[in-house]
Amino acid sequence: MAPHHIRQYQERDHKRVLELFSSGMKEHVPAAFRQMLTLPHSLLLLPGVPVTTVLVSGSWLLATVYSFLFLLCLRVLFWLSCRHDVAKCLQADLADITKSYLNAHGSFWVAESGGQVVGMVGAVPVKDPPLGRKQLQLLRLSVSSQHRGQGIAKALVRTVLQFARDQGYSDVVLKVGSVQYSALALYQAMGFQKTGQYFISITKRLMGLSILHFTYSLHFAWEPEM
Repeated sequence: MAPHHIRQYQERDHKRVLELFSSGMKEHVPAAFRQMLTLPHSLLLLPGVPVTTVLVSGSWLLATVYSFLFLLCLRVLFWLSCRHDVAKCLQADLADITKSYLNAHGSFWVAESGGQVVGMVGAVPVKDPPLGRKQLQLLRLSVSSQHRGQGIAKALVRTVLQFARDQGYSDVVLKVGSVQYSALALYQAMGFQKTGQYFISITKRLMGLSILHFTYSLHFAWEPEM
């Protein structure tokens, strides 16, 4: 296991950061697809395709083929949705990391191992925090699949927490997708508390893909030994 160290983002890291983000987002497609298949409306709809086909055509073979094509279409829709989400991010804050983070009173860090960027995380001030609070938002946490299980993600989160303490923030907040199971486990183990849940669109609601909001209160927080 090669040692890793965390440093501030530099412009030469941009291409690798985009690769890490894109590959990390695409990893969630299978989990999102499986979750959608377990939803009540999916469990009612999926048997309807073969049953309807058999009633109309009388052929179980045709019903099997139609069911396969139906599932394939759903998988393609999930893939296209993921690509759309990735493209939006690449055209937003990740298009110019220096401007979006470093020049916006926030910061962006990368984890380097063996001379290669293998992880990243960013943080920016929350524009309209609750009255009396000064909040920092953690964004874009990602670690290469080949370098997980080495404590890199935890080290990146702790870097954000330390930055927040040094800058006098009262809370670190973040948003995470409901199917990002590893990230959810990490944040909860590090002391983040769930403070909200919502859907960004009707389509996401039908897919069962919610966004969870977490908060780490620095004034009262403690970090468990891991």
